Amino acid sequence: MKNWVKVSLAVFAVPVISLAGLAGWVSVSVNQRLSKTYDIQPVSFKADIKGNPKLGEHIVTIRNGCIDCHGKGLGGATVMDNGAMGKVYAPNLTPAALKDWTDGEIARAIRHGVGRKGQPLVIMPAEEYIHFSQTDLAHVIAYLRSLPEVSKPNEPTKLGPVASVLLATDRAPLLIAEKLNHSQPFSAEQKPEASAAYGEYIAKTACMGCHQSSLKGGPIAVGPPDWPPASDLTQTGLGTWKEADFVQAMRSGVRPDGSKIKPPMPIKLTAQYSDLEIKALWLYLQTLKS
Repeated sequence: MKNWVKVSLAVFAVPVISLAGLAGWVSVSVNQRLSKTYDIQPVSFKADIKGNPKLGEHIVTIRNGCIDCHGKGLGGATVMDNGAMGKVYAPNLTPAALKDWTDGEIARAIRHGVGRKGQPLVIMPAEEYIHFSQTDLAHVIAYLRSLPEVSKPNEPTKLGPVASVLLATDRAPLLIAEKLNHSQPFSAEQKPEASAAYGEYIAKTACMGCHQSSLKGGPIAVGPPDWPPASDLTQTGLGTWKEADFVQAMRSGVRPDGSKIKPPMPIKLTAQYSDLEIKALWLYLQTLKS
């Protein structure tokens, strides 16, 4: 074989071998993390905690927007499906699928992002739900138990090459269970009232998944690249906003300067927040100096 041919083949083989090695490492890393099991026991509720389906409906369908992923009726839906990112399916949450689950197992999945067999759930926003009080979590479960049955089998989730690389390199928090402090206690029970304390509770359980724990905003880690960064909700970001400006933004999706707030901000849902919830959020945001 001519020397130049040998050299050419060797030069070509280096990146091929490197890519193959990278692909192998990504595959092993992702499979290990997806198959890892978490030794977290089903949640135990205090004996006097009773869930109210009506209150749970507000949390599930409006405040936390679970229908955005799990579909109308919560019978399960495809969150994304493309060759690069793969397919992520949000499972059926109606009694047809959960009838064999205990309340504690459902609560564990919501609060810890861990499935019935201890496996991490993909893109389950438990970083917010771990802040639920026992009572609100019980309300959510009571509502799920009250839903009409949807006899629809769950579909498998399979990560594509881009999502796998993002997970393996920790560029996207696709497995929230990895990031949580699973020993964190329940949040204190909060009386629904126009107070900064109640606003903080709402922010932790419904806003921090996009706006970050600091509420300073920034790129949304689990979103597609065309999503705009989440806004800074501290006093620095809100600037000269007045309470009426905040109410308008939450209700109509229009900022004080007339510009429209772009998706994924769920204006159709925030428009249905109660006056008390919006007031409480505003009071809390006013305490965030930077």
